[in-house]
Amino acid sequence: MTDIPSGQLFYAGSVEGELIRFDTFESRHLYKVLRKREGDTIFITDGRGRLFRSRIIAANANRLTAAVEEIKYFDPPGRRLHVYIAPPKNIDRFEWFLEKAVELGVWEITPIHTTFGERSKLNFERLEKIIVSALKQSLRLYKPTLHPWKKFHDILNSNDALFAALCRNETPANAAYVQSPSASVVIGPEGGFSPDELNRLRSAQIPAIRLGRHRLRTETAGVAAVCLYYGNA
Repeated sequence: MTDIPSGQLFYAGSVEGELIRFDTFESRHLYKVLRKREGDTIFITDGRGRLFRSRIIAANANRLTAAVEEIKYFDPPGRRLHVYIAPPKNIDRFEWFLEKAVELGVWEITPIHTTFGERSKLNFERLEKIIVSALKQSLRLYKPTLHPWKKFHDILNSNDALFAALCRNETPANAAYVQSPSASVVIGPEGGFSPDELNRLRSAQIPAIRLGRHRLRTETAGVAAVCLYYGNA
């Protein structure tokens, strides 16, 4: 096993010893949808850099078990982006952002409460499933972290280089953003940041980045920020 397989990748959040037991949801998908049976070889990741070449030894719709035959560890990516974002009112748009951001390489995501934000609740269990699905789709071996809600003023002391996506005429710091080995970007709600929030960003000397010539929806800005950072634009 010399590289990530080009075919299907499966996820198991907990791997102990030489056996991998999938939960009911994943077992049903493997058994009923993909028609996996005893003796089939599958590739599994734990979302922490390990790739397991495994052989199915027991299969049914409720519980599928695989025996590990080979393990390979992959180093974490050298560049890591943390997106702080105010989820839009339409949850479908936020879920779309989450899926695409994971596929494009985002490392962390934190939803934020802002003055003009239109959403205050999220179904984190559902969002985690979307992350796992996107991880498998894009053949990623490191599962991005979805953090709990944070208040806007609590993110200004981020340990990483923090940037703000603003719909204003500030001199953009795109070059510094792209070159930062570990960066964070804050993206406001569809109504924009409040005057107080803008003043806080200026007082903290948070540089702005420009994501294009036109005004973008929140979820589009999130994807554009990920593309810009990882050079996928």
